[in-house]
Amino acid sequence: MKQELVSQYKNALRMLANVIELCPEKLWDDAVNYENTYWRIVYHTLFYTALYLAEDADHFTAWEKHEANYNRLGQLTDDGEPIIVTTRYSKVELSGYLQTIVLGLDENIGEHNLTAPSGFYWLPMNKLELYLYNLRHMQHHTGQLVERLHGVGVTGVAWY
Repeated sequence: MKQELVSQYKNALRMLANVIELCPEKLWDDAVNYENTYWRIVYHTLFYTALYLAEDADHFTAWEKHEANYNRLGQLTDDGEPIIVTTRYSKVELSGYLQTIVLGLDENIGEHNLTAPSGFYWLPMNKLELYLYNLRHMQHHTGQLVERLHGVGVTGVAWY
């Protein structure tokens, strides 16, 4: 079962890598037409993919370029404070982060007991269900990004 999970993660991440690559620069940082820019959706997706592959929140190490609240979608923090974005992540940076996640898949999934608790108190499920939840989350946002690409005439998104 673990090998099948790794395979599905790799393919979902390949699809996300494809929508990163296909994104025109103008769409990448379009904050006029969208509340959440394309790159923020990509980062949100990668952040939570990596988080939920960790043993638990205490064992999670954020990406070395992580900025506070950049993983959140919307304009406000949990405390209702505005999220201030002072820089953006490039396609190259987020593609590198994605590859780091891919390289750790075998180890991260291989080390966990699929029937153990998720490790995240806000997700009361076992690890197997957490992985399925995480894959659905990734595919949800990948689909959202594909829709944006189609909206600007970009087609040919690969299915893996």
